[in-house]
Amino acid sequence: MTDSEVYFTLLRVSAAQTLRSAGITAAKPSVVDAYTDLLARYLTLLGTTTRDFAESGGRTQAELIDARMAMEHVGVLRPINIFSDPDDDDTEAVDGLVEWFRGPQAAEMRRVSGFAEKEGQVGKSDEWLSATKKLSEKRNTTA
Repeated sequence: MTDSEVYFTLLRVSAAQTLRSAGITAAKPSVVDAYTDLLARYLTLLGTTTRDFAESGGRTQAELIDARMAMEHVGVLRPINIFSDPDDDDTEAVDGLVEWFRGPQAAEMRRVSGFAEKEGQVGKSDEWLSATKKLSEKRNTTA
């Protein structure tokens, strides 16, 4: 089995769990494979777009702003105003994404995948979010 086949198989599990959390409990293997291929292409597009934004900023490694801009570019986040000041720290789109991750659909995805958190328990997703906010605040104060 080649590396790409291993990665496709691993992504297929995530794709199947995503379909299941959306209420699709049965599908032909060819449908799951097609969805997995679309998911892989979308993730590749998101990654290469993030890299392109980093490179256009003169960096060899992507930063959080590169990922945000890539998510807006590929349609994960909707830009609030395309004519706004690029230095404006408008976080409404990111806040909407965070709320989606905290919402019922994402909770169902975590439950299906076996990563559901108990009520009131702070999980790794909240730790990641806190670390990201701290890094963003640090960069804003040093600029």
